[in-house]
Amino acid sequence: MVLILLILEVNIMKLERRRNSLKGTAWGVIKTTSNIIGPFIIRTLIIYKLSAEYAGLNSLFTSILSILSLTELGFSQAIVYSMYKPIAEDNISQVCALLRLYRFVYKIIGSIILLAGILVAPFLKVIIKDDMPNDINLYILYFIFLFNTVISYFSFAYKTSILSAYQREDIVCRNYTLVNLILYIFQGIVISICSNYYYYVLLIPVSTIALNIINAYAVDKYYPELICQGTIGQDTIFELKKQVCGLMIWKIGSATRNTLDNIIISIYFGLTSVTIYNNYYIIMSGVIGMLGVVTSSIRAGIGNKIAISSVEENYCDFNKFQFMYCWIAGMCTICLACLYQPFMSIWMGRKLMLDNGTMFLICLYFFILKIGDINSTYYQAAGLWWHGRYRSIVESLLNIILNLTLGYYFGVTGIVAATIISIVLVWFYGSGIIFWNYFTKHSVKEYYLQCGLYLTVTFTSCCIIYMVCECLINDLYFKKWEVFLIRLFVCLMLSNLFFWIVYHKTDNYKKARNFARATVKIFGGKI
Repeated sequence: MVLILLILEVNIMKLERRRNSLKGTAWGVIKTTSNIIGPFIIRTLIIYKLSAEYAGLNSLFTSILSILSLTELGFSQAIVYSMYKPIAEDNISQVCALLRLYRFVYKIIGSIILLAGILVAPFLKVIIKDDMPNDINLYILYFIFLFNTVISYFSFAYKTSILSAYQREDIVCRNYTLVNLILYIFQGIVISICSNYYYYVLLIPVSTIALNIINAYAVDKYYPELICQGTIGQDTIFELKKQVCGLMIWKIGSATRNTLDNIIISIYFGLTSVTIYNNYYIIMSGVIGMLGVVTSSIRAGIGNKIAISSVEENYCDFNKFQFMYCWIAGMCTICLACLYQPFMSIWMGRKLMLDNGTMFLICLYFFILKIGDINSTYYQAAGLWWHGRYRSIVESLLNIILNLTLGYYFGVTGIVAATIISIVLVWFYGSGIIFWNYFTKHSVKEYYLQCGLYLTVTFTSCCIIYMVCECLINDLYFKKWEVFLIRLFVCLMLSNLFFWIVYHKTDNYKKARNFARATVKIFGGKI
C-alpha cells in the first residue's frame, strides 16, 4: 500500500511539474510577445518623434547599469536553486530562513550599485561622443535610470524568488505583462502628445515599484506561511557563498556581451551607431526572449528532477530537449537571415540599416548563443556554477580585447565578430562542465558532434533558403510587405521540411515526437 502511494505521489509530482511548466510557458509567450511589440512601438515613436540619438541613449544607459548590476548576478538564482530541495521536502522553515537572508543581502547589493552608479556619473561624457541631444541633461536622465535599477533591491523584489522556486512563472509573467502593457500605453501617449523624453523616462521607475508591490501581494496570497524568519546553518551559508560566487562569475559573460558592444560602439562611433546596431539586436533579443520562455519554464522542473531522478533519465531528457531546442533555434536563425533586411527596410529605411555581412554575423551570433542554452539550463539546474567560474572571466576579457581591436579596424562588423569568437572559444571548454561533473558516464565528444551536426544542417538549409528568397522573392516582383510575408511563410515551410528530411529517422526525433504528443494531451486537460 505504501509503495502504491509513493508511486502515485511521484506521478503526481511529474504531472504537476509539466503543468506548471506549460502554464509558465503560456504566460511567458504572452509576456515575451508584449515585451517585443511594446518596446518596438515605443522605440519607433522615439526615433520618429524625437531622433535616433534618444534611442541610442536609452540603450547605452541600460548597458552601463547592467554592468553595475553585476553585483547581484548569481545571488537570486542561487537562492532559487537552494530552495528546490527544501520545497520538495516541504521544509517551510528552511525556505523562510533563505527568504530572510535574501532580503538582507538585496539591501546590501542595492547600496553597492547605488554607490557605484554615483562614482560612474563623472565619466559619462567620456563614453558618449558628440551626438548627444542638445535639450537633454545627461546626468538627470542617468540618475533616473539609476534609481530605477536600485529601487527593486529596497522594496519587495526578493519575494519573486518564491514564485520562481515553486514554478509559478505564470504569475510572474502575468504581473509583468499587465504592468508593462500599462507602461507602454502611457509612454506612447507621452511621446506622441508631449514629445518629452523626461516624462517617458520617469514612468519607468513608477512601473518597477508597482510590479514589485503586485508580486509581493501574490506571494502573500498564495504562500502566507512563508515569512522572513529563522536562520540557516553554516554549511548552507558556505555552500550558498560558493554557488553565488561561481554563478556571479559565470553570468558575467552573458551579462556583458551586448552591454560591452553598446559601450564600445558609443565610444568609437556615437549614439546613432548604437541605435542602428540595437535596431537589429532588439529583434534578435525578442526571439531570444521567446526561446527563453521555454528554458525558464522548464528550469525549475529540471532542477526538481535532478534532485529525485537518475542521471541516465536526466541524460535522456537532456538529449531530447537539446534536439527540440536546436530545431526551433535553427528555424529562427533561417527566418532572421531571410527577413532582417526586408523588415528593416520597412521599419527604419535604408539609412538606418547594417550591411548584409554584419547582418549574417548577427544571425550566426544568435545561433551560437542558442545552441548551448539547454546545456546551460542543466548546468544551472544542477548548481554547477562554481565549476565554471573561470569560463566567463576569460570570455569577458577576451571580448573586451577583441572588441577594442576588431572594432577599431572593422567597425560594428568587427565588434559582432569579436563577440562570436569569444563565445566560441570559451564555449568549447565550458560545455563540458556538465559532463565532467554530472553526466560523468557520457563523453562530451558526442555532445560536440551533435552540436556540429545541428550547426551544419542549419547553415546549409539557411544558405539554400536565402538564395531562394533572394532570387524569387524580392522587391522587383512584390511590394515590401508582400516580400516580408511571403518570405516568412517560405522560411517556416522549407526549414521544417529540410530538418524533417535530415532528422526524421533519428532516435532524438522519435523521442521528441512522443514527448510533444504527451505534452499536447496534458495541454488539452486542465492546466
